Amino acid sequence: MIELLTLTIWLLLPSYTPNNFAVIFGGGTPIDMGKKFRDGRRILGDGKTFRGFLFGVLGGVFTGIIQYGVENIFGFSIFSTLPLPSFLILSSLLSFGALTGDIFGSFVKRRVGFERGRSFPVLDQLGFLVFAFLFASIHPAFGTLYTPDVILTGIIITPILHVVTNIIAYKLGLKEVPW
Repeated sequence: MIELLTLTIWLLLPSYTPNNFAVIFGGGTPIDMGKKFRDGRRILGDGKTFRGFLFGVLGGVFTGIIQYGVENIFGFSIFSTLPLPSFLILSSLLSFGALTGDIFGSFVKRRVGFERGRSFPVLDQLGFLVFAFLFASIHPAFGTLYTPDVILTGIIITPILHVVTNIIAYKLGLKEVPW
C-alpha cells in the first residue's frame, strides 16, 4: 500500500506542482484579458494569467527533469525508463493538462457565480488531475505508467493532499484562505 501511494505521488508530481509555480511566478495580463460575459461576470478572473500559465508549465516540466535526474542518480527507474525527449513530452502534457484543468475549473466557477478564491469542492481538488490524465493519455507510455490502480489512488489521495497542503500554505501565510 505504501509503495502504491509513493509511486502515485511520484508519478503525479509533474501535475501537482504547476499550480504552485503559477502562483509564485504569475501575475500580469489575465488570460481572459479582462473580458466579461453579458451578465457582467468575468470569464476567468485576474488569477489566471499568461505568465502564471507559462511558468506553471515550465515549473511542472522542471519538476519532472529533477525527478528524471534523481532516478538516474539513485538507480531506480520509473520515468527514466523513457528516453528523455519522450519523458519531457509526458511531463509537459501532465503540466499543461493540470493548468488547463485549473482554468476550466475557474471558468465553471465564474459561470455558477463563485467568486475568485471561493472553494468549490471536488472541482478544485480533482479538476486539474482529470485534465492532466486526459492530456497525458495521448502519450504512448501513459497506460504503462498510469495503471488503473495508480489513477484510482491518485483520485482518492489528491483531495486529501490538496486540503492538507492548502492548510499548510495558509498557516505559513502563503494563502489568504485555507482552501
